[in-house]
Amino acid sequence: MPFKRAHSFKLMLAVAAAVAASQAAAQDDPRLWNCDLNAAGGWDCEVTESLPQQESSGDTGAQSRNAPSPATSTSAEALRPAQPATDSPSSATAEVNPAPTDRLTAQTEPASQAALPSNDPSQAFSCSAVNGQWQCFENRDVATAGVASGVAARAVQNYAYLDWYTFAPGEEGYGSACSGEYRQPALDLDAAQTLEEQQTIFLEALRSSTVLGGTTQLEGGINMRQGSRLLTSEVAEYDANNQTATLERNVTYREPGLLIVAESARADLNAGNAGFQNAEYVLHPQHMRGEAEAVERFGDARVVMTNGRVTFCEPGSNDWAIETDDLEIHTEEGYGEARHATFEIGNVPVLYLPYFYFPIDDTRRSGFLYPALGYSDTDGLDIATPYYFNLAPNYDDTFTPRYNSERGLILENEFRYLNGWSMNTLSTAYINDDRQYGDSRWALGAEHTGNPFNNWYTLIDYRRISDDDYLDDLDTTNLEIAKEDDLDQIASARYQGDGWNFTGKVHQYQTIDGGIEPYEQVPALSVTGREVALNGDAQLRYLAEYTYFDRNNDDLVDADRVVGSRIHVRPSVSYQWDRPWASVKPRLTYWYSQYNLSDQPADWSKSPSLGLPIASLDSTIKLERAYGNNLTQTLEPRIKLIHAASEDQSELPDFDSARLDFSYYNLFDETGFSGNDNVAGTTQATLALSSAFYSESGVERARVGIAQAHYFEDRESDTQLRPGDVDGTESRSNLAVLASWYIRPDLRFTHDSELDDEDNLKMVQQNYRLTYRPDDTRLIYLSYRDNSGTRFDDQRDEDENEIRQTDFAFRWPVSAQWNMIGRWQEDLLREENIETLLGVEYTSCCWKVRVTGRQYVDDTDFGEDIETKTGVFLQFVLRGLGSFGQSGGREFLEDITGEKEDARNAF
Repeated sequence: MPFKRAHSFKLMLAVAAAVAASQAAAQDDPRLWNCDLNAAGGWDCEVTESLPQQESSGDTGAQSRNAPSPATSTSAEALRPAQPATDSPSSATAEVNPAPTDRLTAQTEPASQAALPSNDPSQAFSCSAVNGQWQCFENRDVATAGVASGVAARAVQNYAYLDWYTFAPGEEGYGSACSGEYRQPALDLDAAQTLEEQQTIFLEALRSSTVLGGTTQLEGGINMRQGSRLLTSEVAEYDANNQTATLERNVTYREPGLLIVAESARADLNAGNAGFQNAEYVLHPQHMRGEAEAVERFGDARVVMTNGRVTFCEPGSNDWAIETDDLEIHTEEGYGEARHATFEIGNVPVLYLPYFYFPIDDTRRSGFLYPALGYSDTDGLDIATPYYFNLAPNYDDTFTPRYNSERGLILENEFRYLNGWSMNTLSTAYINDDRQYGDSRWALGAEHTGNPFNNWYTLIDYRRISDDDYLDDLDTTNLEIAKEDDLDQIASARYQGDGWNFTGKVHQYQTIDGGIEPYEQVPALSVTGREVALNGDAQLRYLAEYTYFDRNNDDLVDADRVVGSRIHVRPSVSYQWDRPWASVKPRLTYWYSQYNLSDQPADWSKSPSLGLPIASLDSTIKLERAYGNNLTQTLEPRIKLIHAASEDQSELPDFDSARLDFSYYNLFDETGFSGNDNVAGTTQATLALSSAFYSESGVERARVGIAQAHYFEDRESDTQLRPGDVDGTESRSNLAVLASWYIRPDLRFTHDSELDDEDNLKMVQQNYRLTYRPDDTRLIYLSYRDNSGTRFDDQRDEDENEIRQTDFAFRWPVSAQWNMIGRWQEDLLREENIETLLGVEYTSCCWKVRVTGRQYVDDTDFGEDIETKTGVFLQFVLRGLGSFGQSGGREFLEDITGEKEDARNAF
């Protein structure tokens, strides 16, 4: 808040004009007024005595309204209203309109900041009034007795003059390597002003003197504001005719997001330009600062520096900087240009660039992105240098020449296009002659999501590579092509109606792991919907689908060769009865599939069908009691009755169906299969008992549950087997157990297992996971999987499916500067290391370096020839500029951190 002043004065141009017009001859000293602030807080002003007095009968052209009588003594008392004396400081405030005028009105207004001069070298502090309170800092100009003598003379212990806020101990928390941040003071510099407010110039000073028709000399606590720009200094000269100002001693310039501190400055207030000598500058949002011999701030928001430097490091640190003869920062466009630039590390020049472009925010602009650098024992050195083309606001392109020392030149490209109804990406890669592979190779990826018409939605996801080993050999670090065994090739259109949906889809694959290709759906047409009644408690759901399944069956035999179409219809009716203490849900479903097959085995029908009813009744009771002081325990018995009619399905294909794995929740599934081909005929009751603990706020803290299916009839064939069945003659399933426990809010344990009901509850399979995550920067988890006790059926190979693996990963900051990440996966049955990664990061406020070592099995099928690869990766991150280098197993790091790192600065 500004100071409240009891004294004010007005210097009307009419007074000056009336006296000046009465001059009979030119004067040696044209100064009309000399004013000083007296000890009582008022102004003492006097007219220059060499000026002649105007007689009352003089020329009427020399008179103006509100002018004092010629015979009146000109003094401070005559110029101010009669008010009680006050000890509050006063200042002169001038409001000036930018249009040329012969009238200057000077009046007292509340000042946003009034500075006390601090020119005495013995004074240890400089104080200023902010929001009505005194704010004092250690004097940075003691050595120069208050006279600025260049940037080098400034003390480095206190950087409050650069708006640097130092964190209190512990305030920054884990993961922050900066000791503070730039914070702009709360000044009234709102850019959203009227045109008149933006043009009006407001002047404040402790002392002023004006030359008629010329300049105004200002001293002490000078504030010069125009719109959202503020200039302050201790000495200034203002030319009202030309709307220019010259400022000296402790000059500061402010606008939202920019601070310049200088020895001297000149400003053209009409054009909005300002020039500064021996200056330091700060761009607050970008965490950017620097210094220069000369700084020019132009009206179009450009900042141009001569013989200066720029860095994103905190004040007092120059771990890296760009020193340049000519630096131009485009604050609105979001980039900087440096000519004859030298990149320095620790004030040591390491690289000269005749021209250098760098971003200062996320604004898109054409130019080189930061290179990627990696090395592996099989591929040698791998360097990628992407170039970004900002072609238009709605489309761009990234071209990446990539050189692999063992393979050759790889050209990668990613084109992105956005219009009013869709987003599109096209990714390509090509190598003319892979020296290790012995032929040309390529990769292609296309993505599209759209909403072309009301209620219509479209999707394309297409991936294809020249050969099965492309992703293993060359990867696609710079392209969005997923590394999967079966690459998707999908195109779909969906219509969303009121309570119903139509979807048309084509789904093909490229299988690159050497296995049997999944069935392609060419096409798949489906309608799904829901109708509700009885306040939503009763529901009718329906699914109608037509799909043609195809694949290359040249090398396949027997049932694997079958292709053809399927019509599937599945309506269901259900009712939901809910109470706080219980729920009951009966449901009746009819399942019907009709096939038209080709290449089926000789004893199969060409047009088999399957039609059967499925009935279920799911009921749960929830009992509660208080547990301890602040927990509620529940006991939740559940029973689900399932009846699915048995029908011979041995002559039905498995187009999209597979038997569900054994688990707690799969024991409640009504069909026992995924997809729409098979239904496991059964009459059963699945019994479960679970107990949970809830906090006072309703958050689940722990849960343990056990479930078992009891069968009232045998399952007749392999296609009728339920999850966990061996031969279908079991009267009950094994026991499924689950448990989860938040030991602490940041420490969670989870478990699920299968216990053999006929072998003293022997553990058949088990999974454990312990996760510790106290905050977003620290994570440790340990998991163990073991299904070595599984009773495999005759159609599966036991050695291939047995698993006993451990998985350990961590992300942990050792200090604010040092961070470690790692992961270790081990196959205990085969005594093979699946993948190991260890990375060390060092982070300062303005840069980061990460070194990562990785060893991994290239093919997890664990055949006779297991290929292990090793790589060492180095990545640098410069705050504000970006990162270069390779992280090494990017997906692996994302699994650990749980999120993608900001590609621009990673801070």
